[in-house]
Amino acid sequence: MKSDRSEVIDLFKASACVLIIWHHLALYGPMSEVVSEWAGGFVSFLLEHGLLAVQVFLVIGGYLNAKSWTRALSQAKFDFLSRLIGRYQRLVIPLLAALSFAVAVTALVRPNFDHTSLSAAPMPFQVLAHVFLLQDVLYLEAFSAGVWYVAIDFQLFAMALVCAGLAHRWQSKTQRGSVIRKALGFWLALTMGSIFIWNLNPLGEIWGTYFFSAYGLGLCVGAWRYAGLKVNHRQLGFLILMLGALGAAYQPRIRFAVATLTAAFLAFYEATGCRPVPLLKRTWIRELSNASYAIFLIHFGVSLLVSATVFNFWSENIPANALGMLTSFSLSVWLGRQLHLRVERQAASWLRWAQWTATFVATCTSVMWLS
Repeated sequence: MKSDRSEVIDLFKASACVLIIWHHLALYGPMSEVVSEWAGGFVSFLLEHGLLAVQVFLVIGGYLNAKSWTRALSQAKFDFLSRLIGRYQRLVIPLLAALSFAVAVTALVRPNFDHTSLSAAPMPFQVLAHVFLLQDVLYLEAFSAGVWYVAIDFQLFAMALVCAGLAHRWQSKTQRGSVIRKALGFWLALTMGSIFIWNLNPLGEIWGTYFFSAYGLGLCVGAWRYAGLKVNHRQLGFLILMLGALGAAYQPRIRFAVATLTAAFLAFYEATGCRPVPLLKRTWIRELSNASYAIFLIHFGVSLLVSATVFNFWSENIPANALGMLTSFSLSVWLGRQLHLRVERQAASWLRWAQWTATFVATCTSVMWLS
């Protein structure tokens, strides 16, 4: 079997990254409001369906984490705390760098750009909540679009990791059966609970339980090969499609449908042994995939800066606003890659966390003083 980091996974991540950026470009005008006069159908599509890219990210995230954990679960020791801390650091360090940029840009453009996409001046407790990914559960305004997703990603990771840790502890005490099957059982239980209970309440979007319907499907596909079950991946794919149909019959949800199709595709892909696809072996796809998280983090600040510039000089010019959206996308990709290379890719540690926390706090403090 080939490496888990396949060109198919890279394509999924890269495509979802591009779609979510354009969704936010359409959602947080005013450039899209002007462009919609010329390309209303395109802008409407981005507004209505662009957010579905999140479901792809969730399924892929669960899938890749399960691949990693199944190997570790078979060992004598499963270090729960170091994995949880490592995940927090890897998520938050580049987030703090991107938030520092977004807060500074928001303060810079505020005097000449009165728009609903601008967040209010930071407050001390709000700053602290962002550092620990608690802004949504405390009902505080976020400084940037997409911060909610980072918090949800960490919650999902923690929930799935707790299940893996419990399975490992259970296995170490009984020494019977398969530890992977035990973990898979926990993940399946949470997935079913999300599909038929938690995912039905829109007010639950600030909690990981709401999104476990998608993340859990990825976990199950990623762990299936190692569980030694008689059901092969091709059969698993059909089971996932049946589950999706059952979920749709219970309550139709396009988000869950997208998650189901993504998970089923991954199951069928696993059934082929994850064979390479030479057509997709492109350097730009791999690099866009690698930097997808950093691009996702930085693009809102970039969008604010470009939107303010276009608004102040060519507010009613359709070609200028269309070019502004293209510029915002291109600049987001470039700056996101720089953030990936210079911040995200560096080894995570509490020292680097402290440095970027200090940078973020200093930026917010400066903005508070100047407001």
